[in-house]
Parts: sequence; C-alpha cells; structure tokens
Amino acid sequence: MSEPDYDIAVIGGGPAGSTAAIYTARMGFRTCLIEKKSFPREILCGEFLSREVIEILEELQLTEQFQSLRPNPLTAFRYCPDHSHPFTSEFRFTAYGMKRGTFDSFLLDNARSAGVTVYQPAAVESVCRKEAQYDLVVADSEGEKHLTAHHVIAAYGKFSPLDKNFHRDFLQHKSRLNGVKLHFPTKYLRNFSNNEIHIFTARSMYCGVNVVNDNTATLCFLERRFKDGVPPRARIVELLRCNPHFAALVSSDFESVIETFPIYGAGNVFFGKKSFVENGIFMIGDAAHVIAPLAGDGIGMAMQSAKMISTVLDQNRQNSLSEEATEKLYSTMWKLYFQRRLRFALMIQHALFSRWGKRAGTQILSTFPHMLSSLIEYTRG
Repeated sequence: MSEPDYDIAVIGGGPAGSTAAIYTARMGFRTCLIEKKSFPREILCGEFLSREVIEILEELQLTEQFQSLRPNPLTAFRYCPDHSHPFTSEFRFTAYGMKRGTFDSFLLDNARSAGVTVYQPAAVESVCRKEAQYDLVVADSEGEKHLTAHHVIAAYGKFSPLDKNFHRDFLQHKSRLNGVKLHFPTKYLRNFSNNEIHIFTARSMYCGVNVVNDNTATLCFLERRFKDGVPPRARIVELLRCNPHFAALVSSDFESVIETFPIYGAGNVFFGKKSFVENGIFMIGDAAHVIAPLAGDGIGMAMQSAKMISTVLDQNRQNSLSEEATEKLYSTMWKLYFQRRLRFALMIQHALFSRWGKRAGTQILSTFPHMLSSLIEYTRG
C-alpha cells in the first residue's frame, strides 16, 4: 500500500479541530483539516472562554494575537433565579467573551500558519478504513477528492451526517432539549457590568448573557421543549415576563427589536454518553461529549481534548503503540480529565430544569453564599 497523503486528517475546523491541527502540525505530523463551512460563521455557543482556553493559547504562544482581537474580560458570575434575589461570585481566573465566528477564524488561520493543509468549504462524504490507513472522500466546489491518512480525528461538533455512517447509538435518543443563541448590541443593556456573565432561569429553561467583542452581547439559552413548542424569540419574551432580573437587564424597547436579531440554534441537543473512538477514529470536542453549558465550558473542553489526542498520537509515534493501546490511552485520559466534570455539570442542569431543584439550590446558596465560587471552581478542568 502506498504512503498516505497525510499522517492525520482532522474533520471540522472549530476550536477542537483547529487546535488539534495546530498541535499535530507543530509536532511534525503531516496534517490536513476539512471544514464544510466558509468562515467566519456563527453557530450555537455561549461564547465563554475560560481559564482552560487561555492556558492553551499561552502554551501555543497565541496570547498576544488573541488579545489583539479585543475580547471582553469576564471576572464575575451572577446567578439570577426567577423566584429569588441574585447571587454573585468572583471568578478565581479571568475569562473572556468573544464571538465564535471571530474565535474560529483566528484558530483556523493559525492552523494554516502552522503548515496545516486546509480544505474549505469541503465536506467529508465518507471515511473508509483500509488496513493501516483511512480513505476519505471529500467534496468541494471542484468535485470529489480522495485523501488518505494514517489517523482521523473527528471534531465536527454535536451532529454530523457521518454519525449515521458510524452507526452511533446516541442518534436514537430524543432529548427534547433545544439550544438557541442570538447577538444583540450592548446599547440594549442597562445596569450591566461588562465583566459579568449572568444566568437567568424560567420555566424549563436557563439563559446566559455576557458581552463579547465588537460592542455585542450574546444571549444563549437551553430549553426543555414540549409538544406545544414556543418559538425561540417568544421564549425570550416569556423570560422577560417571568424573571424580573432579566427584565431589569434590558432596555424597554428590547422586546420590540428582538425580531431583528439573527438566531442560531440546534435541536435535540444530547448530553449523554458518546463513544470516544469509532472504528479507530478519535472523537474530540462535542463529537465526543457535549458538556452542560451552565456548569461547563464547551470551548475549553474542546481545546483540552484536542491537546489530549495530539499527545496520544505523539505517544503512538514515539513508542510504536498498538492500535488497542492507543485507543485505551485516549479513553483513559479523556475519562480522567472530563468524567467527573461532565457528571457534575449534568446534575446542575437537571436541577435547573426542576422547580424543586431551583428552590433547593436557592436555599442552599442563601445559607452558604460562598458555595457558589466553589461550585464554579469544581467545574474547571
């Protein structure tokens, strides 16, 4: 069999895929990345960059370039339940808010600078394993391309048509959970500190608001959807009606202009278990597991898993690890880094979707207000 075109093929150009491509290219792997969308593009995301993200950017020596994009520093968290007074805690780190479109483009540009071959916009139509390598069929504006690689990293996010090809079990599950994001100008905020991220609750939903770059705020919410589903913008109006803290946050004309703000979303968001490896293909970021957004940092987890798989593949090369040993090493590391954090995040999410859970949490925080900072720290990587 001839030598494959690449040592590593990465499917997906978001934070997980671009970070994995940067690491592997700098390690000397011949790396390509296939991304189906043109950048910049916006997708569902809370746009919160936590300590883990900043540490990886520092390690990659990208901090100065990142700061030149003028991200918004975030140093405090405010929890605003619909039935009680707010609770505030300072972070023990500096986080940042930044539009996903801006951040993704920044990382992908640096992947190119690291020597990664980028196919964009291009879609992976199939991945076929043949002995010690993979054949990928990639479609772009010029037609089909056939690429080969020793290893494949799947970083394509929450869902992909490839999940059906891999016969992944989670596709049979209906979560009834929808995620929605919209951007709006900060001029519609009042009595709001730019350094804070606010979390609001309402019936079967919770919503985060924080300032990102370009004088823009992000509103992102997760809802449990019922048969009589309410349109996303109507859900925001519902939040205005039932949560006085959210009503006090935005200007009086906010409701009248909601229809003008673009919305990005995803339905049936699945937070349960997914396999880390499918037929030798390594899953990272949301392709491996989606973290509950209230307690977690999906971008941080994506970039950490990218660093992790890069380390594992470097170990595979240096120590001539078997396929079984390589997969076991990745699975062990993944569980060590993320399993406790994911379980805890999901537990808090379930509590917020329950009237009893919200009231119990409020009572606990009223009695032990310093617990909020400990909870935040517990969800860090």
